[in-house]
Amino acid sequence: MQTLSAAQRAFFESAASTYQADLAGDTSAREYLLNRGFGPEVAATFRLGAVRRPLVGHEQYRGRLAIPYLTPAGVVNLRFRCLKPHDCAKTVIYTDAKGKPSYCRKYLSMDGMESNLFNVLDLKKDSLFIGVTEGELDAITLSMCGIPAVGVPGVENWQEHFSRCLADFDVIYSFADGDTAGRKFSKFLAKEAKARPVRIPKGEDVNSIYVKGGADAVRALIEG
Repeated sequence: MQTLSAAQRAFFESAASTYQADLAGDTSAREYLLNRGFGPEVAATFRLGAVRRPLVGHEQYRGRLAIPYLTPAGVVNLRFRCLKPHDCAKTVIYTDAKGKPSYCRKYLSMDGMESNLFNVLDLKKDSLFIGVTEGELDAITLSMCGIPAVGVPGVENWQEHFSRCLADFDVIYSFADGDTAGRKFSKFLAKEAKARPVRIPKGEDVNSIYVKGGADAVRALIEG
């Protein structure tokens, strides 16, 4: 596990506070969040922000949604999501001297930072079960719906100690996207954390189900 210095913690707190304050002036970021079902109260609870005034070293994140990783000790990491209305996987950002294209990455992590579980505050909730999602925004969605949840930024970012963080729960549910990558994620969690896969319809994810059917539709995924 990565140990942060006092200076790093102060920098992350400053970044989260700056980007959270800038969300109010970013129409595209607020519209994106509202389209995902995240109103001002949810944005404030999770300290979501918009990178309009990037701190030194964060210039490449300008225009992105800022997602801070909150813990009882403060902010320990941040990730940044593209907000542009394009298919990131098909959008060329630049081409190198050899003609090799580089595509937009939907999510960017900070250089030199190890992966963390997102929304670890839910680990302290009085619950016999917890959900694990493929990404931060689905974890926020589950938490909004009364289902304690943590997020993992992709199966390749799983850390060995994550399993120990989940060991106290009687049941662990994996809420993976309804696609090939999601099935891979669920199989991995079944092996690593003895998680029970929750069936998500093809082409859907937790957040899209919430947007279409509300909290009841999300809770119905595990009820019964």
